[in-house]
Amino acid sequence: MAATTHRGITYTGTGTFTTTVNLDLQLQGGVDQDDTTWISAYPGALTDFAARQTDGTNRGNPRLLILTLSSALTEGNTLTLSSAATDGAQISKILGAQATNADATAQFAMVKTSDLVLTFDIEAEADNTTDDTAGCELWLLVV
Repeated sequence: MAATTHRGITYTGTGTFTTTVNLDLQLQGGVDQDDTTWISAYPGALTDFAARQTDGTNRGNPRLLILTLSSALTEGNTLTLSSAATDGAQISKILGAQATNADATAQFAMVKTSDLVLTFDIEAEADNTTDDTAGCELWLLVV
């Protein structure tokens, strides 16, 4: 799979499945991570409220990511999330993951194998041992 980058997060998978980002929602009320114009729009000094990072963005806020992984997703494929250390969208950990299997004839499971890596286990429903392929809708909570 070719890597997909959306709002500073790069999604890299093994195998041939594709990743589509359906939603990337900052979970801090009142903040649009792509708009920092409020810092300079206030009619007075904002020294006490100014962002402390040199790039002027907020970091470390939880984000809800909703992804579609295509039906080429198969046994043992992984999905790795990454972001540049200097990027305002920097992430360090998947806090939670939930998936809805798109194929009713497959048994679908995933394991968080490191802070930013998910490994998928997809078996045929008939025997639970034969590898299968299936797409999914994946919800991730990351920081």
